[in-house]
Amino acid sequence: MVEDFHEKMNFLQLIMDKYFKSESCRDAATLYQLKNLLNRRNVSKNVSSNYHAASDFVDLVTECHVIAACLEYCGMESIEIQCKKIPVALHIADSNMKRRLLRQLVGEVVDTYFLNAITINVDRIEDPASTMDEAPIAQDDAVHNYATNFTKMGLLRKVSVHATRYGDGNRMLRHWKYAMLLYHQGHKVKYRLESYLLLAGVNALLTPRQRQQVISNRFVNLHGGEGHNLEGDYVMELLNRYAKSRIKLLGPNHTESCVERIGKTMMFCHDIQDKLEKQINVAPLSREHTPQSLQRDRNTIIQQLINSRVFQVIPGRSHETFTMENVDILSNVNVHELHKWITEKKREYSFGKYAF
Repeated sequence: MVEDFHEKMNFLQLIMDKYFKSESCRDAATLYQLKNLLNRRNVSKNVSSNYHAASDFVDLVTECHVIAACLEYCGMESIEIQCKKIPVALHIADSNMKRRLLRQLVGEVVDTYFLNAITINVDRIEDPASTMDEAPIAQDDAVHNYATNFTKMGLLRKVSVHATRYGDGNRMLRHWKYAMLLYHQGHKVKYRLESYLLLAGVNALLTPRQRQQVISNRFVNLHGGEGHNLEGDYVMELLNRYAKSRIKLLGPNHTESCVERIGKTMMFCHDIQDKLEKQINVAPLSREHTPQSLQRDRNTIIQQLINSRVFQVIPGRSHETFTMENVDILSNVNVHELHKWITEKKREYSFGKYAF
């Protein structure tokens, strides 16, 4: 079973490897410079050392890039300024009219900054015979390319996060499709193979019942409620941590039979403990944390992006560290090599090869 939490870690590591470099501390609006600007000392390039710190930081910077792109498109210097693209009398319009206007503006922003070349590259990947010799669109502004490409990667990550949170298996599969291309480009061969096996399974190898199980049975909701789903392998990590805490209490009585008995009765004893605490009116452990306001950090990042004019196309610009940034995240995908690898895998599994 291809699980999603470890893929999220690997995809985040792909982002950090590409855009988080200590040499870029003097390059304004780069990921490492923004980390120093906010004094996020717990963020490191090694995602596994502190996954939640790195994920929160990347998600915040992605959100700020989207806001900065909207401000640039609307000709606004700050959030407080009135948007010139919104009609003056919009407040008297009905909700449907406001919704249509919002979707139109959002679509224009996405088409301008984030779908500027991805359609051409996707067509090139889907039909290599007709466009193999065509070069990707060139744009001589590496600063603009860095900002738009990082935002695309960050948005692809947020797609997977929200798909898990709301239990949307089909959306998760769409994330894996783009992830396979990026893993191929980043030479992460193991997760490239996992992406292929998942997509090949749901489209060809699995029975209809297995296909539905793989798509829909990827999430676990421990406490109920909308938007509280977790990845199956993440829940398994939590159970492993709980089991290790029980085993640690054994001290010198650590034997194989005791460990096996704890593993078999762990959840049963946990349920008994919860029911007993409710009967004797013991206050449950709080699972909620007081959210810290990120408005100050958000305003700092947005102002840095606006001052650096990262969403303006200024030919000839580049960061000192990121000098050769392509116009799109899929520009470097070797189409011939990718199709050759997919053809070989289809041949192998058509002859009965098992996964891995």
